[in-house]
Amino acid sequence: MRPKEAGMTGKLILTFIAMGIGVMVIAVDIAAINVALPSVEKDFRTTIGTVEWVVNGYVLAWAVLMVTCGRLADMFGRRKVFFVGLVVFGAASLAGALAHDSGVLIAARVVQGTGAALLWPAILGIVYSSVPDTQKGLAVGLILGAAGVGNAAGPLLGGFLTELFSWRAVLYFNIPFAFVAGLITYFVVDEKESRETERNIDYIGILTVSLSLVSLLYAVNQSTSWGWTSGRTLGLLVLFIIFLVIFIMHERRTPGALIPEDVMNNRKFMITGAMMPLAVPAFFSILLFVPQYLEKFHGYSPVDSGAGLVPMLLSFALTAPVSGTIYNRLGPRWSIFTGMALLSIGTVLILFFGFGDSYAGMVPGLIIFGIGVGFSIPSITTAAVGAVNEARASLAGGIIYMFELAGGALGLAVITTIFTDAVRKDVDLKLAGLGFDLTGGEKAGLLDFILGSGSREALVNELGPDKVNTVFLHVRESFVSGLQEGLGVATVVLVLGAVLTFIFIEGKKS
Repeated sequence: MRPKEAGMTGKLILTFIAMGIGVMVIAVDIAAINVALPSVEKDFRTTIGTVEWVVNGYVLAWAVLMVTCGRLADMFGRRKVFFVGLVVFGAASLAGALAHDSGVLIAARVVQGTGAALLWPAILGIVYSSVPDTQKGLAVGLILGAAGVGNAAGPLLGGFLTELFSWRAVLYFNIPFAFVAGLITYFVVDEKESRETERNIDYIGILTVSLSLVSLLYAVNQSTSWGWTSGRTLGLLVLFIIFLVIFIMHERRTPGALIPEDVMNNRKFMITGAMMPLAVPAFFSILLFVPQYLEKFHGYSPVDSGAGLVPMLLSFALTAPVSGTIYNRLGPRWSIFTGMALLSIGTVLILFFGFGDSYAGMVPGLIIFGIGVGFSIPSITTAAVGAVNEARASLAGGIIYMFELAGGALGLAVITTIFTDAVRKDVDLKLAGLGFDLTGGEKAGLLDFILGSGSREALVNELGPDKVNTVFLHVRESFVSGLQEGLGVATVVLVLGAVLTFIFIEGKKS
């Protein structure tokens, strides 16, 4: 038996530590910067619509370049691409921390997202190829568990650094950890020789898939402002389809394609990957709406509302490594199904018991939901990456994570649209029932509080304390009613995913 098959060697443990640091830096960064946005807005005297692109630009670059960077890692070496990603991520963090205006900060965050796109598939490829088949589920679970820890710690760390120092400290924080991960990787991590022999870069494939994803994600991002039927949204969706068709046609007849034929035509990989967009919309929605609810109706601060998600994110982080062992015993079908079922149950519990007078009613649902995330996402990732040749592991990992980000963004946009429409209708009915005839400005202020960034103080200034006290309970009911419709659709999607898992996902091989 080879040494690496005997168990976790010291070198392998250090490899996991280095890769885990890389994942945690990415996860902490995106969660922490959200908490710092109000300080960025105040510091640069700009609008929330502008500073939102501190996050949006990062995520857009990350999602769009994931597939390309995964292929580059397989072609030129995952260890090399990991180092490049660390340098890009660290340098962009420094540039962002030193930014003198919002434009420079947003540009730095786009570059930082590029660094994240280089890091993530390289990390997954290094980890996946470092262990034998019997430990691959555990390996993926550990890495995604590290991401869960980073997501849980991010809001708390972001709030702490912003309040104690400034929002710039959130970006400075990345640099020493990237340096440590680089040192360990340089001296300890050995890359398994499984890279591709093909070195031709498919520039047309990179361009068309990037334009396609940019069109889709930008349309989804702006759909809540523009509307799904606006000319701009529909135009971007048409561009998405056009570039996607061009990409697929080009890939099928091009030697050395960005997504090679053995991956493009791999039915098992594509079917397993298709489960990801069914699993994540509810996750993305809870990450958005639960903090909003806690801030608007329980008076939580942004840091406290972020801490409200810790039960879910911590249970995700603790479950993900365990799910790898269970995956090896049960196989992909039962492991993915278990995750989908727990996500469904957790969502239902949150909907029925989470929006009462006490936050405590939300905790059981958040914990069960987090366990479901810890089962479903690592299991789908392990099954999908395991369906392709090991030389394609980084590419496969990049594609699956792109499915997660794009599927989550699209699902969240649809759920947000359902939520918004339901809230508007419910508010109109409740106001009519109370006999309120609000002016245009008063109604706009009320809707901005429910659907936007408006505060209770601004609402009191607009309506007066008497009207606010009368309408506040009904406003909360409208918010919850909208969530019940939106997350109800997400629950149906999860149940559909569980059913499709039984039909299309293979069971454990005997």
